Amino acid sequence: MKTLTARQEGFAVAVAKGSTKADAYRQNYKTDGWSNEAVGKEGERISRNPEVAQKIMELTARKTETANGEFDMTVKKLLQTYIEIAFTDPNELSRVEVGACRHCWGVGGEYQWKEREYAKALDTWQRQHHAWDTKAPDKRGDEPQMPEPLGGFGYRFTAPPNPHCSECEGRGLEFVRVMDTTKLSPGAKHLYRGVQQTKDGIKVLFGDKDKALDSIGRMLGAFDDRLRVDLKGAVASLQLTTSDPQEAARAYQTMLTGASG
Repeated sequence: MKTLTARQEGFAVAVAKGSTKADAYRQNYKTDGWSNEAVGKEGERISRNPEVAQKIMELTARKTETANGEFDMTVKKLLQTYIEIAFTDPNELSRVEVGACRHCWGVGGEYQWKEREYAKALDTWQRQHHAWDTKAPDKRGDEPQMPEPLGGFGYRFTAPPNPHCSECEGRGLEFVRVMDTTKLSPGAKHLYRGVQQTKDGIKVLFGDKDKALDSIGRMLGAFDDRLRVDLKGAVASLQLTTSDPQEAARAYQTMLTGASG
């Protein structure tokens, strides 16, 4: 194969990048005063040169291969993202926890205090009692009652419920715990959509896990008419025991391959 001139090389590169033959010719040859027809004819003539034509084909094939590779990587990344959203445990972002009620571990089943809480209640009682004591007897009303420490101290709402508690009957108290979003796993970061401040407190926003599952199925061909796969039924019977996204993807692929066979 003959070596191309710099102008022929430039012409081939321009055509491979998507320029018309006329524009590619203008970019590499002097065409001052030429008509569009003349430039078009020369561009067509150069493109028929066997060496130039071969170069254009090579560059175009290389460009297509690169584009396909980039597209394939993009699709893989997208699939990986959907898998992470679909299989990440929402408890990484927020969860409902159950702790002891005030009577679960109180002495004799009585109300259990936090130390500072009791000190504050006692201070309030002392002020109320002092105000009551300084009033005239006919204006006092009922005497403020000192808070009783019968149940003892050390209450922790994160302690487990007492199954024998007569107050809550072992059910404890539910509370919502919002996790630190600066320490999320990669999958949880994809699932996380921010927070909203509502009248009831902070609301954590989640990505749509069902939609992610649907997208996984479509990308893997689960909704191809030739496969006739009921994705939800397949998911129910798959019984994934892994939280690893890559292993989950392989399990899905195996499921779909078997379904198409």
